[in-house]
Amino acid sequence: MADDSDYEDFLRTHEFQLVLNNIPKHFYRRLYEKMKNEIFDSGSYFQLCPVDDDDDEIEEGAFNAERRYYVSTLENVVLDPNTDENAIFLIDHAWTYRIKDARSNLQNIPNLYERMASLMNVDTETNEDGIEVILQRMWKYNQTYTLTSTQINPQEDCEEAYEPYWYIMDELGSSIRHSSTNTNVCCTSFFFGPTQTMFSIFYPIVRIDEPYSEIFRNFVYDNTDTLERNIRLLPWRNLNHRKDFLRNLTIETNPDLFNKKLENSREIYEKCHKNDLYDETSVQYESSTVDLNRIWKVYTDHDLVKEHLNDSHYQLVDSPNQADILFLMTQMQDFRSDTLGKKLINQFPLENIVTNKELLALVARRWKSLYDSKSSQNDPYIDCQGSPPWLATTFNLTYELAQFAVYFQYREDQRLDNTWIVKPINLTRSIDMSVTNSLDMIIRLPESGPKIACKYVSSPVLLKIPEIEGNGVKFDVRYVLLLRSIRPLKLYIHKIFWLRFANKAFTLKELDDYETHFTVMNYRPNAFLRQMNCQTFISMYNEQHGQSEQAWSVVEQRIFQMFREIFHCASHEQPPMGIVGCPSSRALYAADLMLEIVDNQVQPKLLEINFTPDCHRACTFYPNFYNQVFNVLFRDVTDEQDVVDIST
Repeated sequence: MADDSDYEDFLRTHEFQLVLNNIPKHFYRRLYEKMKNEIFDSGSYFQLCPVDDDDDEIEEGAFNAERRYYVSTLENVVLDPNTDENAIFLIDHAWTYRIKDARSNLQNIPNLYERMASLMNVDTETNEDGIEVILQRMWKYNQTYTLTSTQINPQEDCEEAYEPYWYIMDELGSSIRHSSTNTNVCCTSFFFGPTQTMFSIFYPIVRIDEPYSEIFRNFVYDNTDTLERNIRLLPWRNLNHRKDFLRNLTIETNPDLFNKKLENSREIYEKCHKNDLYDETSVQYESSTVDLNRIWKVYTDHDLVKEHLNDSHYQLVDSPNQADILFLMTQMQDFRSDTLGKKLINQFPLENIVTNKELLALVARRWKSLYDSKSSQNDPYIDCQGSPPWLATTFNLTYELAQFAVYFQYREDQRLDNTWIVKPINLTRSIDMSVTNSLDMIIRLPESGPKIACKYVSSPVLLKIPEIEGNGVKFDVRYVLLLRSIRPLKLYIHKIFWLRFANKAFTLKELDDYETHFTVMNYRPNAFLRQMNCQTFISMYNEQHGQSEQAWSVVEQRIFQMFREIFHCASHEQPPMGIVGCPSSRALYAADLMLEIVDNQVQPKLLEINFTPDCHRACTFYPNFYNQVFNVLFRDVTDEQDVVDIST
């Protein structure tokens, strides 16, 4: 028997998991003992049986076609979930990985490729081909959990971030087949704190007493016959069944499916907001004369500001109560005039409408009604959605999974590029982002947290780098935006922009190759970080792409127009669906964008807008950076040569 005090401690520290996973209480002690002592005794109760190729399909739609085995009980086994305290079993994990490491793991970990190829019934002439099949097929086997990201430094970042780890269960766990109607076990993951080990566990949910009973689990727990559930089950369906199913959900036959206006869904905005408090009365910005000789007292929790804000018009103070200006990395919630008094602050109420990827994609859909009254694209799905030309076609996979799947099939049938980038709604530094053309993968990725799917920029403007062979590398551009007012819009841009480059020549092969498809290298160990100032870039860009109307001066004006339109879309509606016009608010954002070739024209494509961005490089190369920012935001000094008013 386990020590009672240790067991009681287990119950206290694991209560959330025990309740969340609906584990019956009479299993608790035996589960604890098995995890503590790593008792894998399923072999005494179950066996692997080869799948008969001529076997009738379990259910219409042919689930798990690649599985070589199924799991059944042994001849004399009886499992009763109500009386048998031992009837809870551990499953070992054969492979645990992060998506970005999967290919490397298969290439370098001894015997892993052979085990996965056998488990997933992969038979190819070369390991290289086999790895490609495994990377596609593994989404029929994957399970997931999250851990604290190794890319986040708690000393420098505002808050912790989590990233998913995916895992393949051992041969027994991976051979348990799906059934919606014959499910007899529950299978779930469980983290055991004392040994810091993630197990999979399964236990019967009905009495199993027939000899050689097959064991079934439910891959999608919601057992209602809904469209979303059927979409989520597609990774395990026969490919032809999948295509026929999606082709029957066209925009012509199911118009209601594509007429949902998420950009007007108050519920989504309220869920994403941090319960900000603000004055209910809409406030217009009033321009007033600023005393240019005033000494402003500044409170900040930002080390870079403390180090580089040295203009004589500012004095750092140790307490918010002493300050005229609050410049904070942490997000505030109370923006009421009674609270702020006459203080100015570097944040706007509900500004996550632009800094949250989920909300940014929604408010951008207002562009069509504001700027384009007629159809501008030869794509009925995108025309219906209202996506602007400066934002990649984006689907919210929490609310629009069915619409995305139908559109994916439409693009496949039209022989259009079907490469997508799937992003968590509110993480930076490329954490948990994946580039893929696999529908199975995209359907399953939201299991690790809310995601959006954005059409990947598959025809990017590339920059040829002498030492890198090929057509050129991807790059993105970061601009600093300075927002003084929402209504009317008072928006400035810092003309010194920043560049990030991929390290390998662009290709649509090996979509999981980080250094080909991503540009954020400064948080990756041992990755080369290319530095280039904006003047050098402009010269190289004009030399390579400056013919006709593609010169940088022309493209830059399109970029400025894009920024104006973004904030018009974000402020068009009243709160909570629009940014609040708070007279005390000012803000510094960083906007990241790429350039895409569309109909032989260079089209800026917005990637994201960041709150409290990392400005280390700006301060390193331009020590006066924060002095300029503060003068524009708080003293209304707009004659700085590096700052441009792009409000109109």
